[in-house]
Amino acid sequence: MTPNTLGTVPVSPGLYLSSASGVSKVLGIQVAMPGYLPFTPGNAIPFGGPQNLGQVYEDVNWVRGAHTFRFGGQYIYIRDNRAFGAYEEAVEQMGTNLKQGMDNLLTGQLFNFQSAVDPQGKFPGDVLTLPVSPPDFTRSNRYSDGALYAQDSWRIMPNLTANLGVRWEYYGVQHNKDPFKDSNYYLGSGSSFAQQVANGSVQLAPNSPVGGLWQKDLDNFAPRVGVAWDVFGNGKTSLRGGYGISYERNFGNVTFNVIQNPPNYAVISLHPADVGGNLPISTDNAGPLAGNVGTKTLPPVTLRAVDPNMETAYAHIWSVALEHEITKNTLATLEYTGSKGHGLYTINRVNTPGSAAVFLGNPDSQAPLNPLYSLINFRTDDGLSRYNAVVAEVSTENLLNSGVQFRVNYTYSHSLDNISDTFSGLLNNANLGLLDPTNPLLDYGSSDFDVRHRISVSGIWDVPFAKNMKGIGRQVLGGWSFAPIFSAHTGAPYSIYDCTNAYATCNRVILTSPINMSAVSNPAPVTGTPNTFTYLDLSSLSAGVGYANAITGYSDFGPYPVNMAGRNTFRQPGYWDFTLGAYKSFKLPKEGTSLQFRAEFYNLFNHSNLYADISQQDISSTTFIPAYFGGKAGTSAAERRNIQFAMKFIF
Repeated sequence: MTPNTLGTVPVSPGLYLSSASGVSKVLGIQVAMPGYLPFTPGNAIPFGGPQNLGQVYEDVNWVRGAHTFRFGGQYIYIRDNRAFGAYEEAVEQMGTNLKQGMDNLLTGQLFNFQSAVDPQGKFPGDVLTLPVSPPDFTRSNRYSDGALYAQDSWRIMPNLTANLGVRWEYYGVQHNKDPFKDSNYYLGSGSSFAQQVANGSVQLAPNSPVGGLWQKDLDNFAPRVGVAWDVFGNGKTSLRGGYGISYERNFGNVTFNVIQNPPNYAVISLHPADVGGNLPISTDNAGPLAGNVGTKTLPPVTLRAVDPNMETAYAHIWSVALEHEITKNTLATLEYTGSKGHGLYTINRVNTPGSAAVFLGNPDSQAPLNPLYSLINFRTDDGLSRYNAVVAEVSTENLLNSGVQFRVNYTYSHSLDNISDTFSGLLNNANLGLLDPTNPLLDYGSSDFDVRHRISVSGIWDVPFAKNMKGIGRQVLGGWSFAPIFSAHTGAPYSIYDCTNAYATCNRVILTSPINMSAVSNPAPVTGTPNTFTYLDLSSLSAGVGYANAITGYSDFGPYPVNMAGRNTFRQPGYWDFTLGAYKSFKLPKEGTSLQFRAEFYNLFNHSNLYADISQQDISSTTFIPAYFGGKAGTSAAERRNIQFAMKFIF
């Protein structure tokens, strides 16, 4: 892994106007804020380091009669030496929405301050000796993985073969070279999850109830079955099908981020109420803990906790495909494939302000479940998914000896889940993790990457003209080929949020009145702004009148109203593109050599697709979703016709 390091600019706090996005915007325009990176201050995080991997494996084949047996196994050792400077530069958040952020900016007050410090081997509530220093941002994590498998390929009849097998997999628990640098949050006693959080505590992993960061999962058995049938025994029609289970290890920052837990690392998270009602903007990275002499109490800290009872994510996968040779070199295929995921890795926000009032009846409307800690990002396995697809394809090689090859592929699919990636990093999601951790099904809807219809047509035509000519005529008129590619697909989904009453969570928009959908098919230009169109008009909705929990005043707790929009209810525009390659080959005197001239026309028709800017999906700061034909100027999405020429020497 290539390290991403900070340069020579000194470490300093970064400002955010609101929590809705790492990018500060006013009327859709990015605002430069103080910090290491002026437009995205929280992205200044050094990370990286070498990874070492060692693998030992053995496979054995044994053929006996109609059976071909395979046995094997592997052992993998991973050593991940990495630095990750989360909150090395303090994050100073001025509000939960644009208005509050602007108001606090004018008064010089913060809504929230977060920074990484060395807790000196101590826990929240303990006394620190000033000055405080940054923690150690490096770890050397080790993993030991193993797998065993057995499979039988059984030729039941000359035209029918079955494959039967089972695989066992184990993904080792993450552990640091120095195990006493590992710590996690372990739930306490209680009949409900809220009570267990309230009675839980951070402990060093070797001393934990499970003897490590999380418990070992040793029952990952994955059966596999497959069938291949030559239907008529003539090699022209085949039917194939199969089913299996596949497991996936937890990975990356989902588990590495336990580095941020005390007693070796602490991310302090403070609000004005935590420091007497006044939390001014600070230029010191230690904020309220700044100072060179004396002592100060370590305040509540945020946690990155991995569910110690979390199991390995897995998915059922199945498919069936019918393939038939229509004519010589021409195949038609119809395939159905599906999957169903269980225990997928999610992040739940636990211990937010007001959670004790909502779940335990605490009279303090802002009290968290466990007062020693602030927000806990609880990494667990509440994710689920479902995917179904039908694929139709026709392909040919040298159709009727004309030199034509082509492939036509159409896919209809629908992917559903309640979270499309653990960190909710796709499609500008306003929230981290599930909207309501107590109701994982509330977010079940189309996946962030769901594309319902997709078609592609590609081909190559080796022009036969002048094939029998000689001399200069063959050199000029022969050797031409053309390669067109056409692709089109419908748009991906997205959600619309209302962050007016958000603390850490933005509820989806409350549909208090119908939305005018006419602009989606006929977007109207925005007066005075070139190439900006109203893709989705949200002016019929009002921000801040939708939902706030009656106890806390935040939108972070359900039950949410039935007229809240579902996840990924809305769709972006579709897309199509046509590209053409034109090639001319010249034979050279030396046998087996040639020279090829290549002309490639990307977006041949200079077609401008419509792109919706779904980064502006919070109705507390916008009244419409804008769109741009050909993409927004200055961005990577900006479209244009590109032509390139090349010469290729073939030998």
